[in-house]
Amino acid sequence: MINPNIRIVGFITRTGLFDMEPETLFKALADRTRQRVLALLTRHELAVSELVEVLQQPQSTVSRHLKVLRDSQLIRDRRVGTTILCSSFEKSNDHDGSPLRHTILDWIGEQPLPTGLDERLTAVVHRRRRMSDTFFDEVGRRWDSVRESSFGQRFHLEAMWALLPSDWIVADIGTGTGYLLPLLATQFQRVIAVEPVARMLEAARNRVEAARLSHVELRAGDLSALPLKNGEVDLAVAALVLHHVPAPSEAVMELGRVVRPGGSVLIIEQVAHDDPGFHSRMQDQWWGLDPVDIIRWFREAGFCDARSRPLSTVDRAADAPELFVVTARRVATEPRR
Repeated sequence: MINPNIRIVGFITRTGLFDMEPETLFKALADRTRQRVLALLTRHELAVSELVEVLQQPQSTVSRHLKVLRDSQLIRDRRVGTTILCSSFEKSNDHDGSPLRHTILDWIGEQPLPTGLDERLTAVVHRRRRMSDTFFDEVGRRWDSVRESSFGQRFHLEAMWALLPSDWIVADIGTGTGYLLPLLATQFQRVIAVEPVARMLEAARNRVEAARLSHVELRAGDLSALPLKNGEVDLAVAALVLHHVPAPSEAVMELGRVVRPGGSVLIIEQVAHDDPGFHSRMQDQWWGLDPVDIIRWFREAGFCDARSRPLSTVDRAADAPELFVVTARRVATEPRR
């Protein structure tokens, strides 16, 4: 762990990147608790209460250390309803700031966490995931009506026109109850439906069987590690899925793994909003997303021709955000010389 302060001072000196006040940086990094806070926040965006739990220190102590790190521009805050989430600038994709700051954050993020700290962090992250799975497990039987009451019945049909289909192998990521499967099955040669929640997957299976969709395959899994081979599909579809995952940018990288060179991805997402009632009802992890961010993630994941456009959702619920579609194509492998 990044314990001896002299290691940090020596590392900074070797980089030769003194582009901010050294006293400010040394003050921020001189305390072991602040070092651990930074190590945690380079791995996950965390609420203050979660940091208190992982560090096992009083909230007043944690808040005091966060202020020092914030004043030193090593961390940032993001408000989600009444909750303040903290992250390092590295995790916020802030590429325009201090080279020294990013060098330090990269180095701290590479240091191993103490066993107890790592275990408590893992427990916090897993608890978030369980809470989300529990919600979908409980709402599974009425999920179609919940979603249709928010966005209507035709938004996905409009989104499909953003792509000219061919005889592709298609993955429906986060298929839920299999709402899109009958449509996809009529358009594509083979469809693979992926869903992490068992009860949702069972509902999708019932829908596939009822519609006699013989060329639809169901697989259990989520966007953190898709049950698909490298380059297995020609097209991956993720309808209203990214805002439910902890790290959307990493999920986009995983999509890049399973789509073949030259293949495509189609994403349907919510525009960023600030309605707490809708957020609570849907149990979203993110309050919508920015299409500009998604396009950037696709480019970083090896995609090209990434573009977005809004969807017409005139029949959506009064408190539901607007929707947009993003399409992108994975860069084709260069021909051998």
